[in-house]
Amino acid sequence: MAAPMSSEMSTSLLDDHVVNYINSKFTDNIRTIFNAKQLYEEARSKKESLEKKVSLASSEVPSEIKKAIKNAQTISKQIKKVGENQEAVRHDILDHLRIHKPMLDELTVLTQQVEELEQYTKYLSIVAKVEECSSQLQAALITESMGSAVEVFNSLTALYDSLDGSSCKNLVQFTKETILFWNKLLKDKIAAEFEDVLKAMRWPLVASTIKAPVVSNASEMKSRMQSLFKQLLQLVLPDTISIETQVSSPTLLNIPGLKPLILPLQLMLKPLKKRFKYHFYGKKQTNSLDKPEWYFTQVLSWIRDHNDFLMKNIQPLLKEAGHDSLNAKVELMRGLVILVMEKMVNDLPELVYDEHFFSHMVDEALLFDKELRLTYNYPSSEPGCLHVLSSGEAIDTWLIIEKRFAIQKIEAMLSSPTAWQSQYKDITDVDELKVPECGESFMTLLLTITDRYKPLPDVSSKLRFLGLQLELLEDFRVRVVQVMKQETHNPVGSCFCAILNTVHYVGEVLQEWSETVFFIQLMYQKSTHSQRMKKEKQGKAKGDRPRSLSLSQSADSSKLSEDLDISNLPTLNTTVFDDISDLFESLKVDMLKNSVSYVFTDFHARSQPYRKDRWISLPSQKDLMVTLGLSASACEMLLVLKDHLAVMEDLLSKPLFHKFWQRLAEKINKFILEEVILSNHFNEGGAAQLQFDMTRNLFPLFGEFTNKPETYFREVKEACTLLTLKTGSAILLKEVLYSALHEPKKDPNAKSADPKAALHEVGIYKISPSLAESILSMRTNLSVR
Repeated sequence: MAAPMSSEMSTSLLDDHVVNYINSKFTDNIRTIFNAKQLYEEARSKKESLEKKVSLASSEVPSEIKKAIKNAQTISKQIKKVGENQEAVRHDILDHLRIHKPMLDELTVLTQQVEELEQYTKYLSIVAKVEECSSQLQAALITESMGSAVEVFNSLTALYDSLDGSSCKNLVQFTKETILFWNKLLKDKIAAEFEDVLKAMRWPLVASTIKAPVVSNASEMKSRMQSLFKQLLQLVLPDTISIETQVSSPTLLNIPGLKPLILPLQLMLKPLKKRFKYHFYGKKQTNSLDKPEWYFTQVLSWIRDHNDFLMKNIQPLLKEAGHDSLNAKVELMRGLVILVMEKMVNDLPELVYDEHFFSHMVDEALLFDKELRLTYNYPSSEPGCLHVLSSGEAIDTWLIIEKRFAIQKIEAMLSSPTAWQSQYKDITDVDELKVPECGESFMTLLLTITDRYKPLPDVSSKLRFLGLQLELLEDFRVRVVQVMKQETHNPVGSCFCAILNTVHYVGEVLQEWSETVFFIQLMYQKSTHSQRMKKEKQGKAKGDRPRSLSLSQSADSSKLSEDLDISNLPTLNTTVFDDISDLFESLKVDMLKNSVSYVFTDFHARSQPYRKDRWISLPSQKDLMVTLGLSASACEMLLVLKDHLAVMEDLLSKPLFHKFWQRLAEKINKFILEEVILSNHFNEGGAAQLQFDMTRNLFPLFGEFTNKPETYFREVKEACTLLTLKTGSAILLKEVLYSALHEPKKDPNAKSADPKAALHEVGIYKISPSLAESILSMRTNLSVR
């Protein structure tokens, strides 16, 4: 059934198409019938064209198919022939391999033997080369040709470098031991002569009570010193050969960046090191735990005394030898600083049990490091004595002593009779903030702590000191709150205001500190440090080996962010003092609120006569114009307010007093509006009297603190404007307000008066239409609906 149905559907569609086509060509216009001949010609032309195309296709297709079949047969024959050729070649190759395989096996064995013999030859040639170099070095030492010996030694080290990565461990070890043997012999030989020459040149340049004789052959000695210095520079061991460190203390081995000095400067440092150990070790009087400044000062004097000699005689030699990155003065300072660090490590076990001695040593170490880096330009990247104070028991002891001293200082500040008195109360220009003595002393104490730990090289130590500062801030806040609670009974007294000034001052200083580069960096370091600790805890949970953050690690932020996912770091929209600053700010707000409430309560208590005044029965405005003055009932109220403002201006700092009078003005503005204006009715005289009291007496009290005090009493001022508005204008305004607020619109499309626009016309912007209507209803000279 499907096929007939499909055929019927096709026929139907075709009929529809024909009908639609004819309808499109022949319209209702009878003239379109003349288009039939043209339509017939077009159809016949199209039919003939289609018949030609079908005829052409039926004649060309068979020939094209035959041609394609013929090509396919040809290609198939070619493929078959290629396959036969490939099979023949494969058999030839297999035959060839079978014939020559024995010869290939023999050649492989011979090749391996040749390669093995070449390796033996090269191995033996290197051994022979090492032996040859040893013989040449021995001959050079016998003939004391040290220049030739150094050259041969350099060729020996170059040979060792060529063995880098070699699997011949015995050969590498043999060469290494040979280099170390000859290095020691050459170094001892040249070093002995170098030390003699230095001694003859009066090195080291130290003060002596005995006048040394003048060097007779100075130029010859200088030339010899330069030659020996260059030879010592060339006795450099390859990087892969480990040498013993110059540091005697195991504690210093954990400090990064502590590199050995170059050999000639090691020898130049040797007599200074000997003198240092002689004076500052053992039972010498100069070795005193309570006098660390002695060895600090001695080292600084040695740096100063030898600066010129090093820059004139040694620095050119380093530059000539290609060591442009080395600075002779810095190299000597590095060696002397290592002596100081070793001395500090040696003394620390005894110092930690004496707080006074330890504190003194910390002070001197901070001064020494500061002078070393600022005066003598010791690089900040080089380790210093503060690395010793940042590690182990030293930093723990330092923090304990710092905290104990700070707590004692805070207790002494707060118990002082002048704790809440300003040191600059007699100097107006300086005493704008009116900071009490204890507040300024406390922030000075925190600033001193910051200056002490700021140069520390270790992030963990800095963060621990920051934690101490935050702890001290919280302790100070709690103590201040305790004192404040004792003064709550008089929130406008001098002591209460002094506490409020202190709280404000601490908050302002913390805000300034939060914006400094040091504390911004510390916030970043704290964030990265926390993230590192979090990752290590996750690693421990997974069984990974944790990576501890060494106390001697550099505080460089680039090292801190190493291996950290920067995208996961918190944005630095917070500061290290945010939490404690919020607590001080909250305390300030509460105290200021108490002061404002106290003054307002007193003002409110004295305002009862004014609130109960008979505003409805006062004389007319014309009669008042002659005798208009301040209401008698307002005198006490305003006088009390004036006295309070004068006292608080004298006691509070300028920023605090500015907030105080603004908040007080806000409360008074609300009080006058609600309890005076909206609670009474006014005739013309009463309205004029109220306006006079406000604009000529209340507002001017605040005019001492701002050019436009009326802006803080907007509602009261506009209410007075409504009460004193001319009767006709007031009646019209009241009608507009009543219509807008109470009468329903009869015609939704009708345009009604805008109550806000009407208020704006008379200068009312702050008061709402409903409140304005209530105020107008307080007037007795307007008709009441």
